[in-house]
Amino acid sequence: MGRRNTEYRHIANASTLLVIIMTDTEALITAATRYLKGNFSYWANKYSKERTGDGFPYAYTDKDYNLFSRYNVLSAILDRVETLVGQNHIDFETCKQELKAAGMTANSPFTTGEQNDISINAMQEERKKFTDFVENVTANDLQAIEPLPHRRRLTKEESEQVRQALFERWNFQGNYWEPLEEISPKPTIFLMKDNIADNDYEQIIAEIQKHADNRLFEITEDASDAEIEFSLFHPDCYETIYCDKSFEWIIYGSHEGTVAFGGTWLLDFIRKLYTDRQERLNKWEQNG
Repeated sequence: MGRRNTEYRHIANASTLLVIIMTDTEALITAATRYLKGNFSYWANKYSKERTGDGFPYAYTDKDYNLFSRYNVLSAILDRVETLVGQNHIDFETCKQELKAAGMTANSPFTTGEQNDISINAMQEERKKFTDFVENVTANDLQAIEPLPHRRRLTKEESEQVRQALFERWNFQGNYWEPLEEISPKPTIFLMKDNIADNDYEQIIAEIQKHADNRLFEITEDASDAEIEFSLFHPDCYETIYCDKSFEWIIYGSHEGTVAFGGTWLLDFIRKLYTDRQERLNKWEQNG
């Protein structure tokens, strides 16, 4: 587990350089993550451009099944691989075995249930390609691998703990939150996304960065909950909650085009930011 893969990253608004050094194990997990993301994007884009079904409801063709099944299984494997991020106690060979096990066994609602032979064969091909990649990669191959922003899938126990804290502090019950369901025990403000300009988002992100931890919790409707580096955060989200380990502030973005804010200092900032646009605060505007 020797030190490798040094990256010098500029810290925003500072002349200081942040030195990132990965171990062989961390580099292996990063390489696996990059492989899965790259191949997911390849197959998803290919499906988007080449799908051949038609009608309403959409009728899938054999070619469709051969394409979307691949990115579905790659996504399931990625979810499992992201649980290994930060597990620096495991050695290189043990990590390889865990990655290969993820490749062979990881599933999601999109990879289970009744599947036709075309889908089954496509998923098996992608599983084998991934496990072959992991099996054949060496520590020397990883010398030049570039680090990724921190993103670690929470374990089931961690996710339950975070969701329990959100329930106790904000009455988030795992589904909709403000303003779709008016259930917060504390004051909140919401905005329609159409009323949040790019410059507004930039100022909101900058203000949150002053108060928040460097690592945030990302809690999603499909329970793919994660701990993420702050650089991955953006308030323009869908059925997702962001907070940090203090649980003193919260942001929730909905599919209905709203962003809700909670937390004393955050509400004060939103009111100040919208001083000349007070009529936009807490005003529901039906899309369409």
